[in-house]
Amino acid sequence: MFPFFAPQSLSDSAIIAASKIMLQVAKTDGIHPAEVALIKSFYEGSISMASHPSFDELLAVSDAYTLAASDFATEQEREMVVALSVMTGFADGAFSDAETKTVRDIAAALNLAPARFDEINETIKDHMLAQLSHLPDAGSVAVVAKELG
Repeated sequence: MFPFFAPQSLSDSAIIAASKIMLQVAKTDGIHPAEVALIKSFYEGSISMASHPSFDELLAVSDAYTLAASDFATEQEREMVVALSVMTGFADGAFSDAETKTVRDIAAALNLAPARFDEINETIKDHMLAQLSHLPDAGSVAVVAKELG
């Protein structure tokens, strides 16, 4: 798994904040159904409070959310949010320049150095490629690797 994903649990308020951030990334260049599915799966699979907002309610108010590093208790949580944001960007098949800028801005607002964003981004790409490494068609895997950058 990812080095910044050591087993831990996020508070419900951190899950809500992370989901709103992921929705903002998805909306950067037009929200895609694959992005919505990823975020919804994360949100509904992680939240534990009985009276949490529905995903549709979260979707409706995500634009009004203002990111604050204090919404996350640890650097590890802030790194996880950046990783989830990168994954959101890739969910539609392409991590666009606009999405990359948005996630870089998120990382900066979470007090993560630009080099740490680059490390997280590369780790996510490596993980995605590792999921394909068992395929017998190495040429196709190489094409995907090139497309990921």
